[in-house]
Amino acid sequence: MKRRTFLTALLALVAAPALPARAAAPVSVAATKHFATAKMLARCHDRASPEMFMRLMKLDAETAQGVFRLLQNQNVIAKGFDGVARAVSPLNTHCIPNEAVRARTLMQGTVDLKKRLQKFAKRKWDEMDDPKDTAEPTT
Repeated sequence: MKRRTFLTALLALVAAPALPARAAAPVSVAATKHFATAKMLARCHDRASPEMFMRLMKLDAETAQGVFRLLQNQNVIAKGFDGVARAVSPLNTHCIPNEAVRARTLMQGTVDLKKRLQKFAKRKWDEMDDPKDTAEPTT
C-alpha cells in the first residue's frame, strides 16, 4: 500500500468522530398524520412542494415542510431535472392535462406518428414494387 493512501485513510479514521454527524431532521407527529393525504396529492398532481401542501391541505409552514421531507425520505417524490419535485410513480399520467404530463404525451405521440409513417412508407414502397398490370404493351 502506498504511504499517501495509508496516511489519508488513517487520518480519516481518526478525524471521523470529530466531524459533526448529519442529524436526521425529526418529523413531527402532525406531518406523519398528513402523510397519506400528501402522498396521494403528490402522485395525482405529479409534483409536490411545501407551498402546495400549505394551500391544498391548509397546513402551517412547519408542518408542510415536515410532510415534504417525509415524502422525500420515503421516496415518494424526487427532485427532477427541472428542479421541481416530481412523484416517483404518478397516477393517471394519461388523464392529467398539466405541464408535467404534456412532455410525456408529446413524446408518446411522436413515437406513434413515427410508427404510422413507417408503415405508410413501407406500404407505398411495396405498391411501387408490385405494379398491377404486368402486361407488356403491344406494338
